[in-house]
Amino acid sequence: MSYGQRELDIRVTEDRLAERLDDGRMHVLRADVPLRDMMPLAESDLKYTIVLFAQCAACGTTWLYGLCIRGRPAYKPVEAGTEERWPWSSVPERERWAR
Repeated sequence: MSYGQRELDIRVTEDRLAERLDDGRMHVLRADVPLRDMMPLAESDLKYTIVLFAQCAACGTTWLYGLCIRGRPAYKPVEAGTEERWPWSSVPERERWAR
């Protein structure tokens, strides 16, 4: 089973990714919003897909972490440069969804 097909516990995945970002094992390449803002934005139903691309400092692998209001979350390795080709869309004003 691939990373994209595994059932994810969103809170656990978010916590583990946050640890890696905080201690420098990974760094954000590009994201719709900061990691801890992804769930509140998804729960607002104002943006269909919310993504964050991060890179592993040790091996250089690019990882996609994504939430979708109508689908399963994803945490999987992707081709380098995917964040540059991603079909980015605007994020609603923070006042409309932030807690």
